[in-house]
Amino acid sequence: MLNSHRNWVYRLNKTLICGLDPTNEMIATDAHVHCAFGHWLENKAQHLDIDDQTLGNLVKRHKKVHDLAREMVLTVQGGTTINEALYDDFLASSEQFVGLIESAYDALVASINATDPLTGAENRSLMSVRLEERRHLSTNKGSQAWILMVDLDHFKSVNDEHGHEIGDQVLKGFSALVRDHIRGDDLFFRYGGEEFLLCISGVSAETVAGVAERLRKASSDKTYEVRNNGYISVTASFGIADMTAHRDIGDAINAADLAMYAAKKAGRNRVVFDSVGSAAT
Repeated sequence: MLNSHRNWVYRLNKTLICGLDPTNEMIATDAHVHCAFGHWLENKAQHLDIDDQTLGNLVKRHKKVHDLAREMVLTVQGGTTINEALYDDFLASSEQFVGLIESAYDALVASINATDPLTGAENRSLMSVRLEERRHLSTNKGSQAWILMVDLDHFKSVNDEHGHEIGDQVLKGFSALVRDHIRGDDLFFRYGGEEFLLCISGVSAETVAGVAERLRKASSDKTYEVRNNGYISVTASFGIADMTAHRDIGDAINAADLAMYAAKKAGRNRVVFDSVGSAAT
């Protein structure tokens, strides 16, 4: 789309300098809707991981570039020389527009690189940074932030008995359950294999225990179809630690991990807090 815009600017300059007939993309009042980039904004951009503010800025800046281009073309058609201030405004707006496109591209690449392709959860590439940011924010607000380590029980036997395709369905199904039970600003990572990490902040121990318990029950209740019209369910074990109560992120993750293994040792399919918090089952 960036190349498309640059090609359009090239054709516009050629039209202005060489006296060519302008295209509809240059003079129509709604040209910004019908050009290649306009079609992309309308039909493709909203399906990408671009935040609303960036998308809105792209739409507004794109329209301004087209409005200024139309004014320049009509000026030349009227036999008048383009005002220097008008051309400078067009160049500045075009450069700002290109900058927005490049920033959106960089953000998309970063998002793709930081996302596990199977589950849609974030991967571990930026996990420490993201958790440290959340810890800092919670500390400044005087609120708690919780690490939840989650492991799918007996997952290896799912792969061994039913195949990796069914295992992948379980991982995707559990990830969808998680997204249904957490808020948009909560953090959700695939920690490795069948193990996941969540960060839920700004809530009490009772609240985070309730979230984990509802997720535990939803996981236990969900079924997956296997061969010969059979069905299986996969439970999960949860360990919870207060991130703000531990010295650093690594300590909090280890504490939640130990609590999760305590849940497994106690029979699996349960929620356990680490020793800094209170036990929940």
